[in-house]
Amino acid sequence: MTEVKIAKIISNGCGIGWADGKTFFVPYTCPGETVRIRSALKEKSFFYSEDFELLEASSERRKPLCKYYGICGGCSLQHISYPAQLRIKKAIFLELLKQNQINCDIDPVVITPGETGMRTRAKLFSFQGKPAYRRKRSSDFVKIENCPLLDPVFFEKILADIPKRHGDTQFEYSKFTGDFMPGAGTLRKSVNGKIMKIRRNSFFQSSEEGAGIMCSLVMQEAEETNAENALDLFCGSGLFSLFLSGRGIKTTGFEIEPAACRSYAENLGNKAKIVKINAYDLQRLEKTDLIVADPPRAGLGQKLSETICDSTGNVIYIACEPPNLVRDLKTFFTKGFNIKKLYILDLFPDTPHFETVCVLCRR
Repeated sequence: MTEVKIAKIISNGCGIGWADGKTFFVPYTCPGETVRIRSALKEKSFFYSEDFELLEASSERRKPLCKYYGICGGCSLQHISYPAQLRIKKAIFLELLKQNQINCDIDPVVITPGETGMRTRAKLFSFQGKPAYRRKRSSDFVKIENCPLLDPVFFEKILADIPKRHGDTQFEYSKFTGDFMPGAGTLRKSVNGKIMKIRRNSFFQSSEEGAGIMCSLVMQEAEETNAENALDLFCGSGLFSLFLSGRGIKTTGFEIEPAACRSYAENLGNKAKIVKINAYDLQRLEKTDLIVADPPRAGLGQKLSETICDSTGNVIYIACEPPNLVRDLKTFFTKGFNIKKLYILDLFPDTPHFETVCVLCRR
């Protein structure tokens, strides 16, 4: 048996520590704790262990909120106090910058809409007429009777609806309008007092409050730069365009997903125009005061990042996969941009995932 001191939590949610010349990934631990490894699996360059004895517990350790924690594969940080989770996510992001030799004198601001009862978007499996998540590190299912991360009314609606479903189903709800999907083909969301329509298969953030925080940050920057026109890349159903155009900013959205394009047209009408194109295929962009980009997990990539840099001096880059944001930052730096502001948005409590909002401006 090997004693391991947990140094920190890494991006996969595991604690990491070293002993006897080996690297150990140990889930369900906290920084500073000491564990005794009973057995471990060799995986590539490290050892993974769930079979351990906790010798020295952290003051940040708490009783998990959910009885399925450790069985369901969704959460991995629920044993850690929520304030400590936020600090850990900031540390993960700063370490990512350091590993990529990015010296940043901007201290990221961490923002959260809250830990529990927030999420109004979730994918669940209909298993024997009951809602189920995937088991941890398995393709099997675990039936659930509740989920503390989901809005409680939302979960009640899922319980009533899921016997009608088969396989994986994307559920969506608005706590402000009461609309529920997939019962409806189109759902109304309320963000910072504005109502917008979301068609089935169109993307939306995990909560209306989280989307509201993003919109507030975007509009704050638009006002600071005195933007008169803006481009909204990967605009989806028009979340940011709705607020930009509402302030009189001439806005053009770029989107390829048909359902999202239809939602955009319904939400914006003649207040903004949409170009139906995959933003990754763009060869050039018109000159503009501000570009808002909210790409999928793949990030912007070098080609699109360069195209953006050639058409504006102000960029708001919203990323759900921080390593790809950091990769793309190197292109922005090469093209003469600096980081102006950095935000970490915790829209996925009790998991190691988070969103980042990076405001860039030309030097």
